[in-house]
Order: sequence, then structure tokens, then C-alpha cells
Amino acid sequence: MLIIGELINCTRKKVGEAAQKRDAGFFKEIALKQANAGASMLDVNGGLAGQEVEVLPWLVNIVQEAVAVPLCLDSADPAALRRALPLCKQRAMINSITDEVARQQALLPLLKEFRPKLIALCLGEAGPPSSVADRVSTASRLVDRLTAEGFALDDIYVDPCVLPISTGPEHGKSLVEATGLIKVRYPGVHVSAGVSNVSFGLPMRKLLNQVLLLLLMAQGLDAAIVDPCDPQLMMNIRAAEALLGRDEFCANYIQAFREGKLGQ
Repeated sequence: MLIIGELINCTRKKVGEAAQKRDAGFFKEIALKQANAGASMLDVNGGLAGQEVEVLPWLVNIVQEAVAVPLCLDSADPAALRRALPLCKQRAMINSITDEVARQQALLPLLKEFRPKLIALCLGEAGPPSSVADRVSTASRLVDRLTAEGFALDDIYVDPCVLPISTGPEHGKSLVEATGLIKVRYPGVHVSAGVSNVSFGLPMRKLLNQVLLLLLMAQGLDAAIVDPCDPQLMMNIRAAEALLGRDEFCANYIQAFREGKLGQ
């Protein structure tokens, strides 16, 4: 499982305030905590209104001073990405390209130049998907377009679009079903999800996030933007990988136990 740490996100109030102050220590601490907790990549969102072109490259430099894991640049701003991508010391990921013509036209030249890994979000001109069929058809258009542009399936991470279940009782079920269908249609492609979106507006958000992640893993999910500092979530991932045959001879599970990462 590719675990992408979600906590460096300037759309969150506390994080945005720290970015406004250019508080390097704040971001280095968050980066270290996530990497030490098991994140294999860190999402970096510099989305301060009117400041992303300056904030995103600043964050890239600060985070790389603290950790040696690759970065997922969470931006649709070509100008911000143009400044940030050359600063990445390891191959980056971009979150995300959508099935919107204007966004694709703006981003594709830059993506073809730098060749990052890509999150392909199932979001089209009409807005978020409303059904399983919407998700699968949008995923197909995105994968077909990206492969036609020369991107390898192994570099594409389809995000079926996680929507809050508080806004529609069908959102969770259709997301899970679509994940399995996308993996069947494109065996070489990856499927990723911004898991915590599912619990927006509800109590005990961590519980919903943890359970959704397990349901998606059972359908083939192999990357997720999550909070790696949630110990129960990380324990669940290690157990699920062992149970789903993704951890040969349970080696990683046993190592995590020996390191005290599976609780008591």
C-alpha cells in the first residue's frame, strides 16, 4: 500500500495559518511525524488564496529539508507546479488531473515535460460522479487519454472520487463497487483514494475512515491519502495486507509487531 500522508494541507485552518507565517518548524514537524509513522509519500497542498505560486515551492523545499520521502503535489495551478516540480529531489506525484478539458489542456504540457506519477480524479465537466457507472466511464476516459499521451498504466492512480456519505447514502457503496470494476478493466492501473473525505460532517470520523479503507483494499485499492499518525488505521492496513496476500509470509506484519506498531 502506498500511504500518502495528508496533513500538509493549507486548506486546513491551522496549517494555512502556519503557511501564512512561513513557520518552517511547524511543517518540518508534521513531515517528520508522518514519515516516522509510516507514510511512504507526503501530500503537499499550498492552497492559500492568491499565494499558491509562492507557497507551494516554499513548502517543497521545507519538507525536503526534514524528510527523504517523495512528494505528492496537490495542486491544479500550472504556475505553482511549474515552480515546484523542478525542486523535487525524487520523482513527484501530481494530485490531480480530472476529466475536465480546460484543466487537462492546462496541465498536460507540464506533466509531459516532468513525467510525474499522476492521480486521475473521476471528476468531469458535470461535477462529481453520481453512480458506479459514472465513476467507471470517467476513469476509462482518463486512463485512455493519459495512455494515449504516453503515460504508462503503472504511473496512473485512478481516484474514483470519495464523496461524504453525509450527503448521499449511496456514495460509500458506489465508491467501493467502482474501485473493483476499475481494477478489473485496467489490471495495470493503480487505484487511490482521498479516504477522509467520506466522513466529512459526521462524528467519529476516524472510525468511518478506517472502515472505508479496509473495504476499498478488499476491492484492490493500492494507494491512499490518509493520516498515517492514526495508529489504528496503520494497524488495520498492515493486517489487511497480510490477509489479502499482499505481505508475503506476513513479513511486514511480523516486523511491525516486533517494532511495537501493532498495539498491545
